[in-house]
Amino acid sequence: MDFPIKLFSKGIHNTLIDTEIPREASSGSYNWITQSGRIILAGGRQLVGTAGVIGKINGLWTGYKTNGDKVIYRKTADKIQYFDGTDWADILTSLTDTDISFANYSSLAGAFTLINGADGFWLINNANPDSAVDLYDSAKNFKGYIIIDKGRCLLWNRDKDKTGLYGSYIDLQNSTVYTTVTAEAIAGSGTGRSGTLAFKASGAKRVCFGVTFTDGTETFTDNYDGTLTGSAGGTGTINYATGAYDITFNASAVTVTSTYQWQDFTAHGLADFTKSATRLAGEGFQFPQDEGGDAILNVLIGQDGAYYSIKSQSAYRLAIEAVDTNATNDVYRKDLGLPNWRCAISTSKGIVFINNANPVNPVLTILRKNELGDSVEPYVLCPQFNFALYNYEDACIDTYDRYVIIACKTLDADENNTILFCNLADNTVDIVKYEARVFTKDGIKLYVGSPITQDVYQILVGFDDESLAIENEWISKGETYGTDLLKKFKRLRFKGIIDPDQNIEVWGDFDNAGFSLLATIEGSADYVDYSNPQTIGSNFIGGAQIGGDDMSTAYPFICELRVRMTKFNKRNLKFIATGIGYAELQNFVDFDILPYENKLAKKYRTKRT
Repeated sequence: MDFPIKLFSKGIHNTLIDTEIPREASSGSYNWITQSGRIILAGGRQLVGTAGVIGKINGLWTGYKTNGDKVIYRKTADKIQYFDGTDWADILTSLTDTDISFANYSSLAGAFTLINGADGFWLINNANPDSAVDLYDSAKNFKGYIIIDKGRCLLWNRDKDKTGLYGSYIDLQNSTVYTTVTAEAIAGSGTGRSGTLAFKASGAKRVCFGVTFTDGTETFTDNYDGTLTGSAGGTGTINYATGAYDITFNASAVTVTSTYQWQDFTAHGLADFTKSATRLAGEGFQFPQDEGGDAILNVLIGQDGAYYSIKSQSAYRLAIEAVDTNATNDVYRKDLGLPNWRCAISTSKGIVFINNANPVNPVLTILRKNELGDSVEPYVLCPQFNFALYNYEDACIDTYDRYVIIACKTLDADENNTILFCNLADNTVDIVKYEARVFTKDGIKLYVGSPITQDVYQILVGFDDESLAIENEWISKGETYGTDLLKKFKRLRFKGIIDPDQNIEVWGDFDNAGFSLLATIEGSADYVDYSNPQTIGSNFIGGAQIGGDDMSTAYPFICELRVRMTKFNKRNLKFIATGIGYAELQNFVDFDILPYENKLAKKYRTKRT
């Protein structure tokens, strides 16, 4: 008799005893990711920039330039920095050691990242990531956490109002908020000009865009990425935050003028939360959400377009009519709650969060439309996984590729030491053991901010954990083959893909006697098909190459390994990849199983005296 496991398709099942879970599932594993019916050794970890000191990362974000380039920002204990391609460069310093929120916004004026927290409110045009514009004005806006939706900034977590939800003016992106400057005289002589546009002297919170320079012969146009391009081959740059320009004409220029527009985000923009005595459409607002007295922890956009404010023990729903003159602000549920503000994320499928209203039994939950599509309801996700095995007091949720990812910690840990990879489409959960406090993505790349040091790492990249082999194990279900008979098998067959420098140890535990090494799949063995190389990306979820990184080669294999054991009733197999390199298992077979008598396993028998 043979017993095949044709697919690895169920992820980890740890709510039932190991004999009662599906045969395609793992009873416990880490650093193996379930994908498309196979299990793949998780990618490695690399430090980004220079190593930091003891501490933690309080915020991590990716901003976007108009040309598609990306800028990664982080908040350490006392600084906001951006990654300049080599190391972390300071933007703001002397800040307090607190969390901070980021939000992206694109308009006719450019591509921006807004930053808000206990220390202030700032705007960065991502074309000039080293220049932050201070937006804070106690008469116009607040310090807290923010999101941006439909051209409006929403804010909560004000120090003076923990249960209030605030909204800014809607940015109209027209002459109401944009001021045009025509033919401003530019001083200087010769081919070169440098200086600062005049708009900045009259308002420190202003930013410019759509900048042109001309001498009547050559005209420089604004590429909106900080580059000015001359019609006759001249070159130039513009800093939209400071107004500083540096241009060089192709030929000597005499009279030079500049035409441009500027905007102040605190004047009827995203940083203006004021309203008229009788509020008008498009102005700021404030809604009290005081039920229970607990603070709003996060505000998320639901599938119905409404805003869901989730607290520690309840949630509100704010629905604003399209005309922006009326709204419904109601308690949505009293049986929902977050452990902390970073523990929820809006996705295309709905709002996903750890529901910690019952701290003894936290569950992964989604707020999505019901089958009729007429209301948003909560549904429990991945019930086969025991989320109560982890602590979420400093957890963070994000999305990556096909996964919802959750940074959390085991119950015995002081800081986050685990990332749960939840594939909602396949209903699987896998565990990756890397420390993470916050996440961000740069296209295909996934970054984590450390909870232990002021460092950022790229993870799931390459095949080593900072030059070390990646710790890992995958444990099968407790298999009895559906019979109480004692049995043995003589051989195991495996199919997969492996790097020549990688080995996969196969361990067996028979009737809970403890694991012992049965055999090893060797990447350099004769059963590896070196005539059929497989190209593997070093930046991957699983083995699929998704572009833009170094390539490696691995090879398919099919092997049959002889094993020795005593008679058993139940067996568990464990796989451990021990080298540095790609490893993938697609299926395996307990081959040539021999049934014996209907007895207890030897270790459970007692002798009469």
